[in-house]
Amino acid sequence: MRKVICISSVFLIFTFHLMSQTTITIDGFFDDWSTISNTYIDDSTDSQGIDLLGFSVCNDNDYLYVKIRLADEVDLTEQSFNPAEVMINIDADNNASTGFSTNNIGSEYGINFFDKFIFDDTNPNSIDTLSLYDLGVIPLPTITSDEFEIAVSRSLFSDTISISIREFIGNDFMPDNGAVFTYIFSDCSTPTTSTTDFLKNDPNNLRVMTYNVKSNGLISNNRIDEHRRIFESANADIITYQECGNTSYNDVLGFLNTSQTYYPHIYPDLNSGNLTISKYPSLQSWQVTNKIDAELIDLPDSIYSADVLIVNGHPPCCSNNQGRQDNFDAFIEFIHDAKTIGGVIDLPINTPIIFSGDMNLVGYSEQYYTIINGTISDTATFGNGGFPDWDNTPLKDQVCSFNENDMTYTWDDSSPSVGDFPPGRLDFVFFTNSVMSVDKSFILSTEHMSNALLSQNNLLWNDTKIASDHFPVIVDFVLPMLTGCNDPDACNYDSLATINDGSCVYSTISTDTQVHCDTYIWMDGNTYTSSNDTATYTIANAVGCDSTITLDLTINLSTQSSIIVQGLDSYTAPSGAVYTFGGVYTDTIQNAAACDSIITIDLSLNYTGINELNTAPKELVKIVDALGRETAFKPNTLLIYVYDDGSIEKVFSVEY
Repeated sequence: MRKVICISSVFLIFTFHLMSQTTITIDGFFDDWSTISNTYIDDSTDSQGIDLLGFSVCNDNDYLYVKIRLADEVDLTEQSFNPAEVMINIDADNNASTGFSTNNIGSEYGINFFDKFIFDDTNPNSIDTLSLYDLGVIPLPTITSDEFEIAVSRSLFSDTISISIREFIGNDFMPDNGAVFTYIFSDCSTPTTSTTDFLKNDPNNLRVMTYNVKSNGLISNNRIDEHRRIFESANADIITYQECGNTSYNDVLGFLNTSQTYYPHIYPDLNSGNLTISKYPSLQSWQVTNKIDAELIDLPDSIYSADVLIVNGHPPCCSNNQGRQDNFDAFIEFIHDAKTIGGVIDLPINTPIIFSGDMNLVGYSEQYYTIINGTISDTATFGNGGFPDWDNTPLKDQVCSFNENDMTYTWDDSSPSVGDFPPGRLDFVFFTNSVMSVDKSFILSTEHMSNALLSQNNLLWNDTKIASDHFPVIVDFVLPMLTGCNDPDACNYDSLATINDGSCVYSTISTDTQVHCDTYIWMDGNTYTSSNDTATYTIANAVGCDSTITLDLTINLSTQSSIIVQGLDSYTAPSGAVYTFGGVYTDTIQNAAACDSIITIDLSLNYTGINELNTAPKELVKIVDALGRETAFKPNTLLIYVYDDGSIEKVFSVEY
């Protein structure tokens, strides 16, 4: 029965225009809504059930976008986990007198998420129901959340509309009864204009594709051609298929033998229905659960520095919430065992890990967070869990979109009817982003591709629509690679290195410039007494590179000179030394070449006798020769007289 609500005759009107632009992507994450100003905030705690908190509105040329906030987590479209019944009413012509009268607007279209259909009230004489697909409704996420973002095709709307949102269980409205929310279309979202091509940006990137082929599609005669074209165009290195329970090894071999791409390694599990094919062999295989399989793929040692663990999953769908949770608990237990030295499974530290497949995430959000955060529900059975990445951080969820627009859903009913689920994101690729990164990713959907891109990849516009109700998800990973010096001209050239790590060392030629006085002993051990610019010396470093050094030597010479000084009372030498007694002295200063200039000074001063220098009475203490030895008077010999007042006198007596 159609639910009817009372209408107040007094109401407020809220009209919203574009204030800023961004790009709204319907992916189940909400950071892109932070700048949207056209928002309604509801009164708090005005509901007897799930309280509506607010909503925001935006648009581009193709879609009306609505984000809804609730006080508690619900699953918007899955009745098994839904304590709320949310409906969006849209007055498509902004005329309260047309359409279904509710909350002060005339609703032409009522989007009922609980029952998964649309009330069509464009005809006043009847109430029709439409599929959610008829209005292009896409809500995400598919798991429980307190926020949802919804895309609705704007093709049936005028430029101005009114919106009302109701939660029936608690009878809560937005805007509150008595107010009207009017929205004027003016693009506040910028659609994607770029195209993601199919080619790898780097041939060494590892391309992984995951694809639910729907009921053994690889061997279905009426779909095999479509699957083959998709397979060829993707040209993945590793593919994880799901729903291949009747597809044997020989069936896969027959499928691959018609392909132009060589995949020698086939790992089917008929029990789980999972199939992994690879250009590279598997070192070891594990069945994690009856729905999850794992392969340690042996990547070429000539390119990569590590192998990769590929986990292929297809947990049970729909209302089997516990079954999904058990599978994801077991996955986390498996990863922690693989990371723990001495466990049942031992992986080399920092082995890249990829978990891909049709995850059927349509229930409680706990399942999603078990995968990325390692929060195990059944700890008694599966252990305590913990962050699954090698650096004890969450796994990365690689959110992909179509090649030529921002939509991120991976499942789409090929022939929808009233009450069918809307498009959703069911296929995921999680990975350890501490040891690997993503270069390119996309969802391959031929019906959302331009003719040019289809032709470029030998695809038909309905290939993915016919092949399966899922879309292939493709991710190009940058893996740890062999690093080193890959320059053949370098002395430490490594022929196996694929990435230059900046360690290359080359032979060098340099000059050692030296300036010295008289002589110089160089690193070659030779003593040089004259300038030289031809001598060379070669040093070999630790990696065998020659460093050739040429000597550029300048030899400057020291100088010698003499000075005769007579008739002065005292004399100050060039170095600054002061002399008060006659005699022969040596003084040293620097010449113009910064070498020693040695000067011999011959002094004859006015005061040479002891009595002349000092008239005070003093007594002779001793006589010493030039070597400081005490001696008696000797003629024709330089003697030094030492007196009791500390003075000395040099005496040279000549006898003939």
